[in-house]
Amino acid sequence: MTQEQDDPVWQAAWTWVQREFDRARFDAAARLELERWLAEDPAHRRAHRQAARLWDLAGQVPARASRGDGTATTAPPEPCD
Repeated sequence: MTQEQDDPVWQAAWTWVQREFDRARFDAAARLELERWLAEDPAHRRAHRQAARLWDLAGQVPARASRGDGTATTAPPEPCD
């Protein structure tokens, strides 16, 4: 297990970040609940900021291309016109 897996604050922050990006279900009530959680402890805000940064970085990693037979290639896919 990693340190993050053992840290309940990190786990809560990661869950909040995942919830935030589910735009269909993250409503005003959820936003208020998140704001309350962030205000409870400065560690919550730090962990949330780190989790959000990790989420952003993960989104910048390109998906692996597929040959169509289920096997991955190392070359990027050809652009579609």
